[in-house]
Amino acid sequence: MPGKEFPSISVTGAHCDEMCEHCMGVHLQKMIPVHDGKELMTVAEKLSEKKCTGMLISGGCDTEGKVPLGHLTDEIRGIVGMGLSVNVHAGFASKKDIERLVSAGVKRFSVDIHQDPDVISSILHLQRDPSEYSELLDEITNAGGVPIPHLTVGFGIRDLSLSARLVQEKRLTNIVLLALVPTKGTGMECVLPTEDSILSAAETLVNNGFNVTLGCMRDRRNRNLEIKCIERGIRRIANPSKETVTWAASEGFEIVREHQCCCMSL
Repeated sequence: MPGKEFPSISVTGAHCDEMCEHCMGVHLQKMIPVHDGKELMTVAEKLSEKKCTGMLISGGCDTEGKVPLGHLTDEIRGIVGMGLSVNVHAGFASKKDIERLVSAGVKRFSVDIHQDPDVISSILHLQRDPSEYSELLDEITNAGGVPIPHLTVGFGIRDLSLSARLVQEKRLTNIVLLALVPTKGTGMECVLPTEDSILSAAETLVNNGFNVTLGCMRDRRNRNLEIKCIERGIRRIANPSKETVTWAASEGFEIVREHQCCCMSL
């Protein structure tokens, strides 16, 4: 998760209709739950008092892969007015909702990209064509928002490579690289991407000209992964370990800390 100064908010509490095989609502339980605009504003006011920098607004999806955010645009406008930055994970939001969110002050949209039809249907439980991800990226861009593609290692090389190709076709250069986290109680609780598969993805993306951020969703038990990703060209890491920061400084890297979601400065 982005961290204490930029927490994650779920507008559906722990509820999700989509129930993807790798999450099944479990990760929603780690987010701050709100159920209406009033609760969202209460949370925002507390964060503002604590001098936090902003929030990620997300939640569970409906059966079409959409997070219900369109009805909260007035509240989001108020949150931005408090001086808090907002990143949204809206899923397959409608064109109208995207335009309303941008009008409310949202600039960054975290977008999970998948291009393998089997992953989309069997793991994400969505009846959507891969081309609809392309349309979603276009709608966000055309509305004046900035889509930040998230690619995940762990759903197979086909999904990853085709997703990277789509992002490249859209001439988007910033990518957040995630790694599937085995989550107890889900259909993929025993699936753990190998270190080599993550490093291979990182190196390939960097070599293809992408500005790659190692995102917050990854197994933190592998303490050497962060350093090896830096050695392969990654220069931005969400919530790096102290060991990684110490190593990077000793190797001559300039350490720049940003107390916000990694998407906000892309």
